[in-house]
Amino acid sequence: MGQQSIECTVHSCYYYASGDQCRASAIMVANNPSTIRGQAGTEFGAELGTPQAATSAHTQCRTFIPEGQGPKPGIRRLSD
Repeated sequence: MGQQSIECTVHSCYYYASGDQCRASAIMVANNPSTIRGQAGTEFGAELGTPQAATSAHTQCRTFIPEGQGPKPGIRRLSD
């Protein structure tokens, strides 16, 4: 698999690197139910009780950890 480039502007994250790059060896992103509730309408996922993201604001990076507290177990910071 080729190398990916992940853009990130969260400067306070342990995995943040200059040039707005994420250097996490793995990325975990999930739905953000707090921003989806009441907006799912008749979405199939809402009928099943599982909110589904429609915009990037409806997601959240689960890889984030504050700079002084990383790394997360199993996720290393890649070198530049």
